[in-house]
Amino acid sequence: MKKKLFKNGRRKILTVSALAVTALLSLGLAGCGGSADSGDGEAAEGGITAGGLWALTGFMDSYEVAGSEGFELALEQINAEGGIDGQEVGYVKYDSESDAEKATSLISKLIENDGADVIFGMGDPNAAIAAGTVAQDAGVPTLATSSTLPYTQDRVGDTAFLVPYGDNIQAAAIAEYAYNDLGVRSAYVVTDTTDEYTLSLSKYFQSHFQTLGGKILGETTYDDNGYTDFSASIQKIKKLDEQPDALFFASFTDQGPTMLKQYREAGLDQVVLSGDGLDSVEVAQTAGEAANNTYFSTHVDYSADNAAVKDFLEAYQEKYGKEPDNAFAALGYDAAYLLKYAVENYGNGDYSPAAIRDAIAQVTDFEGITGNIDYSGGNVPNKTVFICEFKDGDKENLASLVPTFTEEELAADTAE
Repeated sequence: MKKKLFKNGRRKILTVSALAVTALLSLGLAGCGGSADSGDGEAAEGGITAGGLWALTGFMDSYEVAGSEGFELALEQINAEGGIDGQEVGYVKYDSESDAEKATSLISKLIENDGADVIFGMGDPNAAIAAGTVAQDAGVPTLATSSTLPYTQDRVGDTAFLVPYGDNIQAAAIAEYAYNDLGVRSAYVVTDTTDEYTLSLSKYFQSHFQTLGGKILGETTYDDNGYTDFSASIQKIKKLDEQPDALFFASFTDQGPTMLKQYREAGLDQVVLSGDGLDSVEVAQTAGEAANNTYFSTHVDYSADNAAVKDFLEAYQEKYGKEPDNAFAALGYDAAYLLKYAVENYGNGDYSPAAIRDAIAQVTDFEGITGNIDYSGGNVPNKTVFICEFKDGDKENLASLVPTFTEEELAADTAE
């Protein structure tokens, strides 16, 4: 989970047979070209048709391009190995341009025109809710690969699933790491108010940090529609009677370098904390030394001595000629294999949207490269959170943890 004004892209229709989907993806052509109103790829005949609703342009593109790349890599592998239940998976995708209204229109097209049985992407929480409601009305399940809004199901309905953990989980994890490992006892919060993601992340961090015994010394909010001057927030912090141990940024990747540079240049050298919205090596490289001493939550440890992670990285490098930009590539990858696992283990040969939704809902033990997915407690998995630090133009994984919650906090989370 901003800026709401975007340039319209144009995407070219690629007409291919369902049997050519794998070859198309392997050539990297499924995402090339023109109109966001024209889907790339083709529906399956007899098997499952997956829909992709990705923000390939606009403010969410740094997350969703990676997610779509991870998903298409997995889909290529799945189809090369015989598909799902021996049938290849069709795939049609659109670019939502990071716009909730556009996403709402395109998800209707995926369902009504393209016959999508299950839809992936849905990155921006604003779009995940708006477009997800359309899918709910049609009974089509959605698997959001980068949206982390924990109450999506409450807003949308039982067809809406998250592949990542919710903001309540990651905010609590970064709060616990800051309090227990970094010795942070006070924080000042800076919140972008234009997106559900940043509002949710800010709220949950403040709640859990105070539950641990920490103090919130203040909060500055801003509307990130071209917002680049953080001097007002900086002056508020500098005038505090007590300086905070840490600054918490509820923000996105594109804001990160500007924020870090301005706060550091003003002499605020405290620990900076944030969520997965800051997960990008580009932030560290652009901000330079200003990014040091910044800690954020994310979804995978690419440096892990884990065969599945290593295989993913090798395949990704071979297909795209680069390392993943962030953790969202891994979430997209897991999402495709989650579908295969659910249908083959909990399905009954029925590939209708309702049957696929029921199969996904029964998953309790899918082990992806981003961790275990268990929907027995609802449509948001309680997964391990990884903590990273920006250091000398790169990011380094430091720890992994699953935060603990009081009964009061859990009750508040479900009451959204």
